[in-house]
Amino acid sequence: MYNALSLVISLVALGLSGFATIWQLRQARSTSHMTMLLDVALHNIRDRDLQRDQHYVLTRLAEDHEPAAGMDALPESVRTMTRNVAFSYEYIGAMVALGLVDSGLALSVLHFRVKQVWTVLEPYARAEREIRNAPFLPFFENLYLVSCANPTADFLRSLNLRNSDGNSPS
Repeated sequence: MYNALSLVISLVALGLSGFATIWQLRQARSTSHMTMLLDVALHNIRDRDLQRDQHYVLTRLAEDHEPAAGMDALPESVRTMTRNVAFSYEYIGAMVALGLVDSGLALSVLHFRVKQVWTVLEPYARAEREIRNAPFLPFFENLYLVSCANPTADFLRSLNLRNSDGNSPS
């Protein structure tokens, strides 16, 4: 009887220990996701140079330069600005695709801009792919497609967020 009771207590302790370990791993991963996203959002996305470059890409790039020759054929200053924007989103897309950052979390912050910027840069990326005969910005494109398939409003509603009207974000 004493041996059976000891065994049961040991198994319960082992089960609780396993549960605590899994819970701690999930917490650590969640913290890691938030840290990475905050680093990218606060350091890169809010960076003055990126903001300036993104404004140029969204407002002037298509007017000033045809996409047919791709991104690498752009004049040096424009190429630098365009690459700064494109690769910032490429890195975020890579973190999402590799599971380092939760897609819902990343897109709740970046959804609108991901769609806007990809729409402008897509013709340049496609031309660059043809010229290189190789992938170019695959993670950014995937992030865009994930964004299109997962409306931000749905994610925000799942968090029970409301706007000043008392409704869920639309």
